[in-house]
Amino acid sequence: MKVAFPYLGYDTIALKKFVEMLGAEVCLGSPLTARTLSLGAKYSPELICLPFKITLGSFVEALEAGADTLLMAAGARKCRFGYYHYLQEDILKKISNHHQFYAISQYTPYEFFFKKIPKIFGVSPRRVIYATWLLLHHSALIDYYRKLIRLARAIDFTSAQKKESEALRIIENVSNLSAIRKAKNKLKELFQPLFKFKKRIIKIGLVGEIYLMLEPFANHDIEKELGKMGVVVIGRRSLYRHLKHLLHIDTSELKIIIDAYKYLKDSPGGEAIKTVGEAHGFCKTGIDGIIHIYPFTCMPENIAYEALEKMAHDYAIPLLSISIDEHTSKTGLLTRLEAFVELIKRKNL
Repeated sequence: MKVAFPYLGYDTIALKKFVEMLGAEVCLGSPLTARTLSLGAKYSPELICLPFKITLGSFVEALEAGADTLLMAAGARKCRFGYYHYLQEDILKKISNHHQFYAISQYTPYEFFFKKIPKIFGVSPRRVIYATWLLLHHSALIDYYRKLIRLARAIDFTSAQKKESEALRIIENVSNLSAIRKAKNKLKELFQPLFKFKKRIIKIGLVGEIYLMLEPFANHDIEKELGKMGVVVIGRRSLYRHLKHLLHIDTSELKIIIDAYKYLKDSPGGEAIKTVGEAHGFCKTGIDGIIHIYPFTCMPENIAYEALEKMAHDYAIPLLSISIDEHTSKTGLLTRLEAFVELIKRKNL
């Protein structure tokens, strides 16, 4: 069995380990490139959102590389993500008949642990539970790494980037909880020397749609580009927190809903409530600006934008909202980021 799933930034490492622990071979195809997006756009409905096109393109490339089993998260509620897997399964059937496509529901843990995953991989529910438990801790390690690299880039971008390949090797070479704990200490030791340098750092909160938040190819490496400008990115969205949400063990969820309530009382779908709640939390704890990223034509995030505008006015905090599609130019994006950071610097004088 050669299994493929969509790339998900740094968290791809944890998802690969999860599939391998279930006894399957991972076959993702080449890393995401312009060709991936071109393939996705070629087979997608014209006005569908960017994450659909990227994930579809990555499936096409995985099939070219020999994948025979495709796994796609299945959404629900008031967002087009709920229809992704129906459309993608239909489109991919017309491209190849030599694969199985499985939609993995995000909102039924019982089915995930005891029915769907055991049936696909031919393993016991106990093994699925253990692999998921390690996935949770592995994704927590990656969440920790992202916090370190964000701060390190803002302090000394060149030195931080030199340490990235070693850090990723540390994250990849874990296979149990003990190794994950040791890896966390190694990451801390690796980046600690950079944190001795004290300097005034601009803090920008990053909020928006989850796939664009997590996948650097989709967001044009926005965190890295801000790091080059001496900005530390503050963000809460990660696979780790998403898993905790799905397993109903994230105690911070209620606070986010409460924080969002003043500006967005009812959920319009997607991650709009989280976008607004996280941004409000950042405003209350002190931040220099907010950047909001979302796919072009994303209805929930467009509604969240209205709430963010009022919030930015109330707290007198600069807000930059960026919608992204396959036509977005990185040069144009960098120009907007540079102007935004310059505005914050002048405001702070």
